[in-house]
Amino acid sequence: MLNLRIAGLLLLSMVFNACSSDSLDSPHIFAKPDKKVYREIDSLNKVAFLVKRNDVMRALDVIYKSSYLAELHHYDKGMAEALLTEAGIYHQNGYQKRALTLYYKSLDISTKIKDTLHIAKANQQIGNALVESGEYKEAERLFSIAVKYFTILGQNEDLINMWNSLGQVKLAAGKTESASGYFNEALQASEKLGYAYGIKKANHNLGLLHANLGHEEKAKLYLNRSLALDMKANDAYGIALNKNQLARIAITEGDYGEAVTLLKSALNAGGTISAVQLEIESLRGLCEVYRKESNLAELIRWQDTLIAMQESLSEREKFYSMNFLEILKEKEQERFVFQKKIVNAQQREAYSNAVLGIVSCGLISLIILSFLWYKNYRQAKSYSAELMDKAAVIQKHVLALNELNSAITKQNESLEESNRMKDKLLSIVSHDLRTPLANTKGILDLVEGNYLSAVELKQMLKDLDAQYIKSLNLLDNLLFWIKGQMSGSPLESKPIDLKIVIDGLCHELEISAGKKDIALINDVCPDLTILGDREMIKVVFRNLLTNAIKFTETGYVRISSSVGDSIQVHVEDTGVGMSEDVLQKVMSKSYFTTKGTHKESGTGFGLMICNDLVRKHGASLSINSHAGKGTVFSVSFPLK
Repeated sequence: MLNLRIAGLLLLSMVFNACSSDSLDSPHIFAKPDKKVYREIDSLNKVAFLVKRNDVMRALDVIYKSSYLAELHHYDKGMAEALLTEAGIYHQNGYQKRALTLYYKSLDISTKIKDTLHIAKANQQIGNALVESGEYKEAERLFSIAVKYFTILGQNEDLINMWNSLGQVKLAAGKTESASGYFNEALQASEKLGYAYGIKKANHNLGLLHANLGHEEKAKLYLNRSLALDMKANDAYGIALNKNQLARIAITEGDYGEAVTLLKSALNAGGTISAVQLEIESLRGLCEVYRKESNLAELIRWQDTLIAMQESLSEREKFYSMNFLEILKEKEQERFVFQKKIVNAQQREAYSNAVLGIVSCGLISLIILSFLWYKNYRQAKSYSAELMDKAAVIQKHVLALNELNSAITKQNESLEESNRMKDKLLSIVSHDLRTPLANTKGILDLVEGNYLSAVELKQMLKDLDAQYIKSLNLLDNLLFWIKGQMSGSPLESKPIDLKIVIDGLCHELEISAGKKDIALINDVCPDLTILGDREMIKVVFRNLLTNAIKFTETGYVRISSSVGDSIQVHVEDTGVGMSEDVLQKVMSKSYFTTKGTHKESGTGFGLMICNDLVRKHGASLSINSHAGKGTVFSVSFPLK
């Protein structure tokens, strides 16, 4: 008996050693969070933030590395910060839609882990992007959230910057009294803190405010204060900015000599740092002055300079835009490689866990059987009179062991069948991912070779955006399917506003719907809330909306809700509908694909994903369809 115990302990030791010596690319199954790796991820994110404005390629290299490590080691804070920096790169290069997507992902992660600093920063950056697109009301709401968090954290300088931003939003909306309040609050707090940038910014903003109100003297007072601070700090950008604004006031007052002096000085300051937009503003001011003075010779000279600079800027921006697209193409390929590594590591981890579980069950069975055998041996020795009865018991145990072996054999066959199905699914999905990527490469080659007219280029870019959304949707489905197969973690339920989620999905899919003249109608009741995982719910309704668009030639796709014994959300389309035969195939939850009305291809397992995710939320999915009359998908969520 002692020998059996020793053998069991040795076998357990071998199993643990085998699992802990897994591939270096996969995370250790029993390892705790590695603080050294976390520090490395934080350091990479700081480097990316510092170089993103001057070296986009290096910044993206560093971000992808930090994202890979953060996902591999489940470091959510590092992932949120990497997404924030990556979004900033897209934002500064004019890709605002992509930037907003990443900002919101960063905000979701930060909210999940309750990282208040990055929640505030994400809201601040989203607000800045919305200001640029003229969405002042939503920007103001997000800025207010950031103010609340910066106040709690004691981030005084960030708080002052937010007050200046809120004032600019109010000023843009024509609410000068509210704008003045924010600017003055920022000025007073900056002076108390000794925050030079905040003082300079608040004075500049107050100058703009009074200039808009026609208070020239007050405007000049504040702008000159801001200018003095810029000159003290030798900030050429700020000097050019303030002098251009002072020149505008001088032109309004008819002091053309002062305006020319200020504009030439601003032009010189902007030229020292290659601030082309400020230089163009100065040149436009000079042209305006000489036009008012009817000085034709000077007007022609400065107009020629202005035209040359605008052409130079246009060529520079065109060259930079083409280079940026090349960088994105290369980096997206690298991102795909990183994602593949992560999936492989997760597969190895799942395999190791499965092996460990099987071996552990075998050991437990061996120990139990050994104990029973030993007990029977002692009883047989002690009670010779009951030898025949105990022999019968042993025979029963032998039969039970045979049944157990038979069950294990059947289970292995089931696992093999499941693996064959997964291999088939992954093969089909990898083909469906490669096709849009190849199409994207063809579109980018046409754009790079200047083979397209402006109209064709615009259409191609719309097609590229649609293919991107489709590929992203497919990748989301694939990752959620893999997660569902491998992860055993419980569902994290949080309140979800369905109206807001559906609005975001409609915005994502408006281009593909618009191509088919399909109206996306969101009639979900405002403030309708369910409990669940936000990303899983988004995957469910993204698949249902995409499917509705796919099988609708023209008309509408309507999302509505009703509340009774349960919360029901309906996705209704005016598409081709399904015959009874097709409906039976869909309801069987087997792998089944068809072509859309424009021959759109599909992965075939979107509804499988929907069914799995809906069941995880304790909900159900039903379908009502008639051929030629459209289809209604209904998801029923429990009230509590």
